[in-house]
Amino acid sequence: MKKLYIFALMVAFLVTAAVADEDPPPRGKAATITIITNPPNSEVYLGGELLGNSPIENRAVKSGRQTLVVIDQGYELVNQRVNVWPGNDKRNTFDYGTKIPKGHIKVTTKPGKCLIFVDGENSDKTDGAPLTIHNLDAGDHVVRAECSNRKSAETLVTVKGEETIEIELDATAGGKKKK
Repeated sequence: MKKLYIFALMVAFLVTAAVADEDPPPRGKAATITIITNPPNSEVYLGGELLGNSPIENRAVKSGRQTLVVIDQGYELVNQRVNVWPGNDKRNTFDYGTKIPKGHIKVTTKPGKCLIFVDGENSDKTDGAPLTIHNLDAGDHVVRAECSNRKSAETLVTVKGEETIEIELDATAGGKKKK
């Protein structure tokens, strides 16, 4: 009988500990957080307030359940509810291996045979057909065509995540055109 009583107490303690861990943290108390992102230098918002660019280390905030948002190059990489515990609690360290969205650029050139450079690096060449450059980080990129007629054209392209941007580089007149 004594063993059954001890067993019942242990089960009750474990259930209470599990439920207590699911309870939200108290609101409005002093807390310290650390937020690390990869890539660094991402904008970090907690509870709608801009905390600055990551990494955020040992920053004083208020405890409670809050929304954490991480934005890099205009793209929301993290948007989730987090528990911020009072004091300098180890649970207040958030480490995100975020990922910048990738996009693509489809390049058509005039004349048809050109070397294509993206951000100064040789990417490929056009042979009379459009060329698609895959998996570029979202953000701004300079695309340049150096063509067989010894002329070139370039333009600034804003790549968006999971999208293909179509451009036409006209090196016959030295101009540039976005579709």
